[in-house]
Amino acid sequence: MKPKLAISVGDLNGVGLEILARSHQELVKFCEPYYFLHENLLSAGLKILGLELENARLVFFEKAKEFAFSSEKKTKKFQIFHFSAPLSFEVGEKFPIKPGKLDVKSGLYSFLSFEAAVHFVAQNHAQALLTLPIHKKAWDLAGVKFRGHTQFLGHFFKKEPIMMLGCKKLFVGLFTEHIPLSCVSKRIEFKALSRFLLAFHQGTRFKKIGVLGLNPHAGDGGIIGGGEELVITEAISFVNAFLKFSKSAKSVQNAFLKTHKITAAELFEEALRGENLRKNLQKNFREGSVFLPQPLVADTAFTKMGLKHCNRLVALYHDLALAPLKALYFEESINVSLNLPIIRTSVDHGTAFDKAYKNGKISTKSYLKAAKYGVKFCNDFAREF
Repeated sequence: MKPKLAISVGDLNGVGLEILARSHQELVKFCEPYYFLHENLLSAGLKILGLELENARLVFFEKAKEFAFSSEKKTKKFQIFHFSAPLSFEVGEKFPIKPGKLDVKSGLYSFLSFEAAVHFVAQNHAQALLTLPIHKKAWDLAGVKFRGHTQFLGHFFKKEPIMMLGCKKLFVGLFTEHIPLSCVSKRIEFKALSRFLLAFHQGTRFKKIGVLGLNPHAGDGGIIGGGEELVITEAISFVNAFLKFSKSAKSVQNAFLKTHKITAAELFEEALRGENLRKNLQKNFREGSVFLPQPLVADTAFTKMGLKHCNRLVALYHDLALAPLKALYFEESINVSLNLPIIRTSVDHGTAFDKAYKNGKISTKSYLKAAKYGVKFCNDFAREF
């Protein structure tokens, strides 16, 4: 049986609908896509594009107090499903598509398509979630309080999601995402960064990870700032020690835990709070490392030689990683949300209003890769790579 994939349609005034339509026949070869989209809007978009879509599963979603999911009808082209969920707003699907335009109604619809799809996966009606691009300003104009998909997922699941983007040739995890650059340095705090690094490794199982420095030349030994690099180095050392402990023989673990009168479940957080325990952990479990021991100089990390050395990276802020990633592998990259109870992937591009409904050269590579990885992602992420 093919895995079921819930797909939120993104902003209908952008390129999402065209990508969906052009990719459908390829998509159904390896999964069962459920498009959170009403038939009237789909038909309107297809008419503008001059495209056809057949044998598609459409999920009509609406706001209700109780969950309900049913198969409503089957037409010549579509199988119609109905899904009710406690959504944040009433669903309004009767509005015109405005190619390439910022629009409140389209923005709200894109949010509700996404919110309904999240509920759908959380209710185990599908195995993974794939999101098409939204416009953050349209969400804001529509009264949506979230800055994007990832922030909503964190709120919904009461977790700290990790945004990772890339492809087999290069993956980057983001410690901070959509916040002003002026706020980044304040966020680089030992406990928060340590928790992030551990969660990133647990979510990916990557065996060799580099952490990019924040300052030019990674602080250049303290000459160019460098306070952030000291925090990064200490967090790396601590997390490496904890991971070394976790992979040690049970007898070795038990001896250390007995000495410190602590359980394995308590160790990480207690060591974060207690300097003596942390130092002892680092002293006893210093061999081996998942994370490279020193912050990497960001302006050389993305060179051919840099990536040959390490192509699994963590960046302290958004553009430090995504500018070079998109320059190198824009059409190949996808977006993955880690540290969540569901699988969520996305395209690694925006709404591209300037290309919407022009029947130009719209690449579907990122979308298809995101869909393929979405249905393959399991507990052991690294096996796929």
